Amino acid sequence: MQNGICRLCQKDKELSFEHIPPKSAFNKTTRYFSVPFKEFAKAKNWLNYKPKGKINQGGLGYHSLCEKCNGFLNDNYVRPYADWAKFGMSAIKNAKSDYNVWEVTEKNPFRILKQIIAMFIAMNEPWFGKQNPELLEFVNNPELKILSERYKIYVYLKSRGQIRTTKWSGTNFYGQVCELAFEPFGYILNIDNYNGIDHLTEISGWKNYTDERNHTFDIGLYDYPTYLPIPTDYRTKEEININH
Repeated sequence: MQNGICRLCQKDKELSFEHIPPKSAFNKTTRYFSVPFKEFAKAKNWLNYKPKGKINQGGLGYHSLCEKCNGFLNDNYVRPYADWAKFGMSAIKNAKSDYNVWEVTEKNPFRILKQIIAMFIAMNEPWFGKQNPELLEFVNNPELKILSERYKIYVYLKSRGQIRTTKWSGTNFYGQVCELAFEPFGYILNIDNYNGIDHLTEISGWKNYTDERNHTFDIGLYDYPTYLPIPTDYRTKEEININH
C-alpha cells in the first residue's frame, strides 16, 4: 500500500490497489505494459511497436482508493457490473456485424452506471474529483439519481486491439474526454459536449432506472478496435497503415 488522496472520499489515507475494471469483470490476471504516450508516438510503426520494460501482472488498476471506499464499491456496484461484463463477452462471441442490437435481461443499469463513473474517478488524479464534485456525490450515494446533462457516458464493444486507459485529455472533435477500453467494453466520459458523439451508444440515461436488478432493455452496440492509445480512435489496422 501507499499513502495519498483517496479519489472517492478525497481524504489523505493509505491507498489500496483498485482493479479497474473489477477483478470479477475479467481483470484478475491481466498482464500489460504501461507505456508513456510520448514514447509510443515516436515509434516508426505504431502497429508493430514493441514496448520495453517490466510487464505488469495481477490485473489492471491503480493505488487510488482507501480500503473503505474500495469496499464500498465492492459492496454496492461491482456485482451488477460483473454481470454486465459477462453479457458483453457473450455479445462479442455472438456478434454478426460491427453493429448489433441486443436484448439485455436481468440487469441493474443504475448501479452499472455508477460503477463505470467510479472507474473514471479512480483512474484519474485527485484533482479530477475536486473539479467534478457532482460525479463524486453520484457515486458515493447509492440512492442518488441526479446527474446533470454536463456529463455524458458512452459505451461500445471492444473485441480487438489494446487496453486503453486515457485519463482526462483533449481531442480535436469532442473537447475533453476520458476513455477506458478493456474487453468486452469501451467507455467514454465526455463533459460539456452538448453535441454528443453520434457513433457511440450513450447510456447516461441509465441514471433514471429504478434500483433493481431485473430490468430488460434493448441496446445497440458498435464493436470497435482500439489498436492505438489515442482517445476516440477506432481505425482498423488497414486504415492505420494507410495514414501512417
